[in-house]
Amino acid sequence: MKPKSFRIILSICLILFAGTVLAQCPMCGEAARTSLKEGNTTAKGLNAGILYLLLGPYFMVMAGGIIWYRKRKKAKKALAEGV
Repeated sequence: MKPKSFRIILSICLILFAGTVLAQCPMCGEAARTSLKEGNTTAKGLNAGILYLLLGPYFMVMAGGIIWYRKRKKAKKALAEGV
């Protein structure tokens, strides 16, 4: 599969499934709504927990990007020195 067609298919899938991705557990959503009405800080804790769980994947992607960049830089340097 060509990279351009893969990007198009991926974009279409992301657009089609965007609504289901934004959904959350009904119990969590209801707990957050009722805690806001009552003045509790449960919703703030829930949001902090979600952000905490998101850190792992972001750090993994960032580490992968740094490793890729350094390997690519070394390969370019070795190619330039070999020529």
